Amino acid sequence: MLLGYTDEIDTSASKLKRAEKLLDQKPVLPKSIFDLCIWASDYYHHPVGEVFGAAMPVLLRQGRLATREIEQFALTEAGKDLDIESLKKAPKQQAALSFFKQNPEGANRADIDDISASVIRALIEKALIERKLASPGYFKFEGVEHQGINPSAEQQIAIDSIRKTGTYLLQGITGSGKTEVYLRLIERALEQGRQSLVLVPEIGLTPQTVQRFRARFRVPIAVLHSGLTDTERLHSWQDAASGHAGIVIGTRSAIFTPLAYPGLIVVDEEHDTSFKQHEGFKYSARDLAVLRGNLEQIPVLLGSATPSLESLHNAQRGKYSHLHLRERPIGIATENYSIISLKHQDTHNGFSDRLVKLMRQHLEASGQVLVFLNRRGFAPVLLCPECHWMANCARCDARLIYHLSRERLICHHCGFESRVPKQCTKCQSPSLLMLGLGTQRIEEHLKSLFPDTRVMRIDRDSTRLKGSFDSLLDEIAEGKPAVLVGTQMLAKGHHFSNVTLSVMVEIDSSFYSSDFKAIEHMGQLILQVGGRSGRAEKSGTVVIQTHFPEQPVLKQLISDGYGAFADTLLQERRETSLPPFSHQAIIRAESTSPTLSLTFLDEVAKVKAPPLVDLFGPFPSSMEKRQGRFRAILLLSSRSRQQLQRELDKRIISAEQSRQSKKVRWSVDVDPIDLF
Repeated sequence: MLLGYTDEIDTSASKLKRAEKLLDQKPVLPKSIFDLCIWASDYYHHPVGEVFGAAMPVLLRQGRLATREIEQFALTEAGKDLDIESLKKAPKQQAALSFFKQNPEGANRADIDDISASVIRALIEKALIERKLASPGYFKFEGVEHQGINPSAEQQIAIDSIRKTGTYLLQGITGSGKTEVYLRLIERALEQGRQSLVLVPEIGLTPQTVQRFRARFRVPIAVLHSGLTDTERLHSWQDAASGHAGIVIGTRSAIFTPLAYPGLIVVDEEHDTSFKQHEGFKYSARDLAVLRGNLEQIPVLLGSATPSLESLHNAQRGKYSHLHLRERPIGIATENYSIISLKHQDTHNGFSDRLVKLMRQHLEASGQVLVFLNRRGFAPVLLCPECHWMANCARCDARLIYHLSRERLICHHCGFESRVPKQCTKCQSPSLLMLGLGTQRIEEHLKSLFPDTRVMRIDRDSTRLKGSFDSLLDEIAEGKPAVLVGTQMLAKGHHFSNVTLSVMVEIDSSFYSSDFKAIEHMGQLILQVGGRSGRAEKSGTVVIQTHFPEQPVLKQLISDGYGAFADTLLQERRETSLPPFSHQAIIRAESTSPTLSLTFLDEVAKVKAPPLVDLFGPFPSSMEKRQGRFRAILLLSSRSRQQLQRELDKRIISAEQSRQSKKVRWSVDVDPIDLF
């Protein structure tokens, strides 16, 4: 990609390659996306070529044209004059010709799926219709179906408030109708001839979102996510860039998709960590959405029931406009929360007797029960009780997880697989124990507890096959009594009208995690999982099992709500100068040597930091060994974002000049999510 030109070069002319061909006559990216990529390269300290590579579909980078041409068919003069009765011996051709006479302006290939290719070919051979290639053209907004839905007073206030350029944080309790606000704003943009970009955190949410939007709007919709083929991604990108798609729905990388006539950006579930890219170019799609809105002078709407502390802090500072949806629609009650203390109580495969009794009551009342556990597999620990040997991954500082459905031990970090040993590899004892809980173990246990009830497991293992996730969601939507067992992919944004009980069987690890964000994420997860119950007319109940029922933040979350919970955490962050009251960056290093990464970062850290920047480390990552490589981190922190960026520039130069730089892999992570 051509970024600019110069009359002077620092490189020897012999090392330069001659350009072979100019692929596009006009810039592939509009100025706003070009500037966004340049800014992102500087801010995240990532090579500009890789940033532009991430912003474009792979086929575009391989030489395909940025503009898309589609097949169109229209009547010839002979076709217009021909009496359709003359084709009565070829009824399919007659029906097709009749269609074109009723549509004299012609039709795209996608609009005539019910006419076979052989019929089209026959009419072309008879010179009755002609084929031509054309640009899809600017989108046509042909109407909206409100389905009898009228905005509530709170929703209307939010809709009326979001008009001019700026960032708006829409905080609404689960089930309060945030999506309806999105839809009304998109409708307004379409009426003005403007496109809307909607970002969702997970691929799993995309089909449900697309289905809802297509039922609402008669307008072309482009979809962008990693589950598409390269050709599908290119076509969606082209439809967005040309203005053919009125709405663009995508996951994280869709933030770089050009819009011919941008009007609105929506980031749904803005708190979700999936919006941060963790490998390669480590950017935050949510933060780039805010910047893009400023560049394109359009509103940006961040929506969540449990906003991130960073977004709440920006709202409190007046940087974002803060809007609220505090009530559910009339007739739909908020869910009730209950804590089951596990102190001095026995559990069987993670379930107390009290919890099992409650689940049975809801199932007998024809409700559905959602059981949440954020761990795949059957058992996270394979242990020898004789010598205490455990099945660990040879390439990671992690235990191998037993997967019942595949009869394999699998590492969830590097993908290593092995057969299940019949005896201890250390002392040869045959008495191996499978300890701990995974979704597969819970599934098997619940099948034994409720043999007459459908138990569905929804995690990455059970939804590997294309269409399997949608099939499970369709079955859930039927509303028959069932137990749904799943990980986070089940807890995010789905509408389950007959789930009356949500259960969290294991949350205690958050209370003793070394990650200062663990409590925040726990609170968000509890309310997101809880929000899956009581979505329709039936009231919902949320049960949390814990050994720490007296935890102040847990009690505050349940009794006073997310706002009070977040204020407490923000006060703690302020007192300890943690984000969002400071800014962080990590320089990560990894190598096959147990010491080389630390040695390299020692060199980078040896120059004393200025007073406004704190340097921590280097020290081993929380999971030091992963995929056969030893990892270490150097953490930089400052209350001044500008000071942090300047110091990062210096440290990167130091890293590039280090004698060890070619022996290690190293990268920079600005605004990190975790310390892995």
